[in-house]
Amino acid sequence: GWYGNMLHDRFYSEWVQPTSVVHSAKISVLLRIRIQKDGRISDYSIAKSSGNPVVDDSVTAAAARVKQVDPLPSGLGDDYYDVNINFELN
Repeated sequence: GWYGNMLHDRFYSEWVQPTSVVHSAKISVLLRIRIQKDGRISDYSIAKSSGNPVVDDSVTAAAARVKQVDPLPSGLGDDYYDVNINFELN
């Protein structure tokens, strides 16, 4: 729903896609994020690596820049919510 879309947009807006990576196939990274009830990002990690350290590092750098998002909507998690966001290199 709207919350997932907001998260996707928020993290994507901070992502600086590496231009040095030459790719013929689709390259994607799955990022796992933990969001506290108040919207604070308390943890993030690569759930599925792209196999390319430059791309993986660019995604974790984007995650490090997002410290706060909208508070959790009621009914979504109790104290925190874990969500995965997929980043695809264009």
